[in-house]
Amino acid sequence: MLLLMQRTTYLIFSSFLLLWFFTACPTVTKEESPGADPAGGTVEPAAAPVKPSGEIVQPADGDIFEIGDNIEILFSFDNDPGGVEVAGLRVDGNEAVFSGNIPGGVVWNSSGQPAGTRHIRAEVVFDDGKTGSYDLRIQLKSDIVPRQYTYRVVNSYPHDIRAFTQGLLYHEGYLYESTGQYGRSTLRKVELETGEVLQSLNLDRNLFGEGLCVHDGKLYQLTWKARVGFIYDIETFQVLSRIHYQTEGWGLTSDGSNLLKSDGSHYIYLLDPQYFSETGRIEVFDNKGRVENLNELEFIDGVIYANIFGTDSIVKIEQETGRVTGVIDLTGILAPRYHHSNLDVLNGIAYDHENDRLFVTGKNWPRLFEIELVEK
Repeated sequence: MLLLMQRTTYLIFSSFLLLWFFTACPTVTKEESPGADPAGGTVEPAAAPVKPSGEIVQPADGDIFEIGDNIEILFSFDNDPGGVEVAGLRVDGNEAVFSGNIPGGVVWNSSGQPAGTRHIRAEVVFDDGKTGSYDLRIQLKSDIVPRQYTYRVVNSYPHDIRAFTQGLLYHEGYLYESTGQYGRSTLRKVELETGEVLQSLNLDRNLFGEGLCVHDGKLYQLTWKARVGFIYDIETFQVLSRIHYQTEGWGLTSDGSNLLKSDGSHYIYLLDPQYFSETGRIEVFDNKGRVENLNELEFIDGVIYANIFGTDSIVKIEQETGRVTGVIDLTGILAPRYHHSNLDVLNGIAYDHENDRLFVTGKNWPRLFEIELVEK
């Protein structure tokens, strides 16, 4: 009995000692142990270096300049730790040459750049070794005055007055035409001299036909808002595949390698013919600014011709730069005696590469014209 009481007292005393030990001693975790100090304190982590706060104050984001301008890029810093050196300048990801002979900034010469939006990144180094990068977007308009053209009518041909022309091309002796309007959109093969429709395919009633081109022996046709188009066998008009794209479909042409698509903006989209994926963009500017409402397209001897929707004008565009090099004024080409109540705007450009013939027409126009350009 005495032995049992001694063991019980021992267990109670041991439990008391263990409880006192764990409550009196602080717990050290993995998270706290790296900051522990042998003297009993804690070690604060080193403060991260403060990046100088600053911005590009000139030019303003979105400012428009002319290709070839010397553009001053000026900086301002709230907590400048010392001298500032611009260590590098990149334009659209490419290294750019600049001069740093002005207070608080550098000068970049924009010669040789394409028209449109340019993304500039300045990389800055301070005396104390801190660095920063600062971004800016500007726009470059064309540095040339477009040549002005009028026209001379060489020939006039019949054109179906019911054809709401959206896309037009000439291929191996025939015109091919895409017509619009819901419930009336078609793909057609047309005899030039008579205007007779030799072959026709109706689109679904919920589709509005738009741009048309031939590429690698196949026809490509866009629709307006559905963002779907079709690739056809040029002989049978059999649908070979459907194509999809991200913006509205307006005009379409081919440069032999890429398809070029418009959507009514100032952009021309370069598309891969096989997958219809976007591979690049051209921004179109003249010497005044953006050129909007690009519609029907035709590619002629390295130059893009684009009808400006709602006008009697066609512009000539450099593919590499997006600069407008010429403006063709077709005012009055359709004589008043051909006007009627359903007449609509100029639309439709086709080119006979073999015989160097340029054709134009319009929506529900009764005539199609072969023209020569005459510089004013």
